[in-house]
Amino acid sequence: MSFVPRSFFTTDSLPERDRFEVWRALFSAHDLDADARGFSGSIETTQIGAMALRIMNAAPQGPGRSKSQIRRDGMDGFVLHLSRHAYTVETGRGVIDVPAGAISLNDLSQSYRRSRVPESDSLIITLPRASIAALLPHEDALHGLVLHGGIGRLFSDHMRSLAANRLAIAAVDAADLAQATLHMFAACARPSLDGFARAKAPMEAARLRMAKQFLGSHLAGPLHIDTMAKALGMSRSQLYRLFEPEGGVARSLTRLRVAAVKAALDDPRERRSIDEIGEVCGFGSSAILDRAFRQAYGLTPRDYRASVRRL
Repeated sequence: MSFVPRSFFTTDSLPERDRFEVWRALFSAHDLDADARGFSGSIETTQIGAMALRIMNAAPQGPGRSKSQIRRDGMDGFVLHLSRHAYTVETGRGVIDVPAGAISLNDLSQSYRRSRVPESDSLIITLPRASIAALLPHEDALHGLVLHGGIGRLFSDHMRSLAANRLAIAAVDAADLAQATLHMFAACARPSLDGFARAKAPMEAARLRMAKQFLGSHLAGPLHIDTMAKALGMSRSQLYRLFEPEGGVARSLTRLRVAAVKAALDDPRERRSIDEIGEVCGFGSSAILDRAFRQAYGLTPRDYRASVRRL
């Protein structure tokens, strides 16, 4: 019988002066706040299907992710952290207190900073975004969630059971075990999401405004979804879902481009040709501009300009 893959890393065999730098490179997805002097750490990783279970021991450290880091690496997914120590997590919603023995959840596509605490057999589970999104709508609202009380203890016990039995997990059972863990987490998180859902509409409206502002400042060039997602601190899937009510990102960009052409034609001081205006607004040809403008306003840009000048 084959078992799920495991790996182990420790800084113990390294010169003391190199330990923190090597540890920080290992966790390059995070900006680690720690004292490099006398630092030591170890981590064991068990891969259970699409889910990773980690057991960490380390000197006090405070991981975080900034918006600039999110834009650079584009990493996605969720991290569940079970610690024996109390700590705080700062997110865009404020500072959250996490009691000892509670589970905190962070979304790698959103910024946060955790206070420094030791890692004493901390248990960490990482889950891909697609798996969470398939079970929980509005998964963006999970960022900063804390599972405690009865529900928290239920899932904490499950995490500890996974860790205690990690050496006996057969490879053939990995996918089912990961799915069972995912469904258990969804059941525990769903009551908390109900409250988040009520606040989602204004949050989504603000994010959509920011996204449209980005598009409005990049009318001339081609649309690069990855670049846009990183600039806004979102994943591709988040960005696509944000624009679903608008008919999609590309359609929204076309509407903004057409509106920019119309605004230029409405300006009596505008002396550029229609082709020049169209090029500046991102239209690659006059035919594409004519078709988009007629669809939006019922006239070609040339006929529209003529009607404005007659007024």
